Amino acid sequence: MDQDPEAPKSRLTKFFEKVDTWIGPSRLQYKPACYDLKEMIVECVLESDCMKNNEGDFRFCLTEGINKECKAIRHDWYICRKSQVDWNKHHFKDDPR
Repeated sequence: MDQDPEAPKSRLTKFFEKVDTWIGPSRLQYKPACYDLKEMIVECVLESDCMKNNEGDFRFCLTEGINKECKAIRHDWYICRKSQVDWNKHHFKDDPR
């Protein structure tokens, strides 16, 4: 019996694809919540004048040296993250664990 050595790998791949669809959505296909806002704030801070003038101190530029545009995006990101925490507290507060 001559069997193709690739056949077991392809069967395993098909099996795990089914398992992945049963377990839940792919993180590569569906981004986590607030991901776009996080990317926007990082991009905004990296392109800001503060990063160019303060030798790349990201934390300082994000907290104290932030301009108005980045501050608005940071606030939106904060509200998005806060809503996730509030949702979890609200929906799981009766959990007996």
